[in-house]
Amino acid sequence: MENSKGKNKQVSQQDYSESQSTPYCITRRYGSLTFEETVQNVKNGLKKLGLDLVGEFDVREYLSSDMEKIPRHLILMVCEKETALKLISNDVQMSVLFPCNITVKEVEDNTIIEVSIEDTDITWSFAKKKEIMEVAKNTKNILKKLLDTIEQQNVKL
Repeated sequence: MENSKGKNKQVSQQDYSESQSTPYCITRRYGSLTFEETVQNVKNGLKKLGLDLVGEFDVREYLSSDMEKIPRHLILMVCEKETALKLISNDVQMSVLFPCNITVKEVEDNTIIEVSIEDTDITWSFAKKKEIMEVAKNTKNILKKLLDTIEQQNVKL
């Protein structure tokens, strides 16, 4: 690992088309929510979908001593016991690929919040086992449901 001194690195701007074409994740952007609201809605959605939040990693806090002007960027590590059991029982090395990661980050001058979910169809495909690919497809579908609920949680009737 490289160790650089001084705060000379900056986060490059990423446009929406770039985010949408990343093959290993599925991304949505939200303009009507704050960062805090988005994080809370993601956490609430995880509970509703039966997923466990097993860890949080604050990227901005971790890199702040080495980067200038880093926007808020949180990685949520999520898992579900039955899924983990299926993965491990089919391939013990699958533990290197879970928990799944969901990122919540500020983009476009911090006016848009971007949420990305891991595309488990892609990231777990290297196992090349039918049983794991079935679990991957189901996991991807659950995570996509999460993206569908983020803004809806803020709607007041």
